[in-house]
Amino acid sequence: LPTAPAAHVWGPPPPPAAPVDISLGVLTISDRASAGAYDDLSGPEIVNCMSEYAEKAGGGGWRLHVAERAVVPDEEAQISAKLREWSSGGGCSLVLTTGGTGLAPRDVTPEATAAVLTRETPGITELLLRESMKIEPLAALSRATSGVAGRTLVINLPGRPHAVRQNLNILMPVLGHALLGIKERVDDGVEGWG
Repeated sequence: LPTAPAAHVWGPPPPPAAPVDISLGVLTISDRASAGAYDDLSGPEIVNCMSEYAEKAGGGGWRLHVAERAVVPDEEAQISAKLREWSSGGGCSLVLTTGGTGLAPRDVTPEATAAVLTRETPGITELLLRESMKIEPLAALSRATSGVAGRTLVINLPGRPHAVRQNLNILMPVLGHALLGIKERVDDGVEGWG
């Protein structure tokens, strides 16, 4: 009997073909951090991870600027309002949220995000979930979502700093391609990936 060909294992994607300007918004969603009960550790972890990646060769020409940072409580209206503010004025090309993606009644980040998205990016959401579950089986409990709001890519990340770093290590190699695809579609009418 003939044997099946070996499955091809793909490596990370190559860097984007053009430099990528990233105006980053970091939104931490936490009742306790917004009330000052403890320090926000996940928001700074996002900035650290993104900055480290931009500074090394794998950053593929990222030019990272942290445009916005905020901490809000687990209130759907406040989360959506901040996402609308940062995505409607063109101030952020990328918004990364942290927190509020679990199963607790106050975990409303996915609903607040969905309310502002014009297009979902299920491939990004699935990539993060699939790869995260290889490291942390409880990642299966995440309800995180992602998508495009106007010209802004919005992605929900977990609330724990180490989980933020794990997710960003998965995400960063494809971020530049996603942001260039959004920019090309809006600016030039050129089709991006897909």
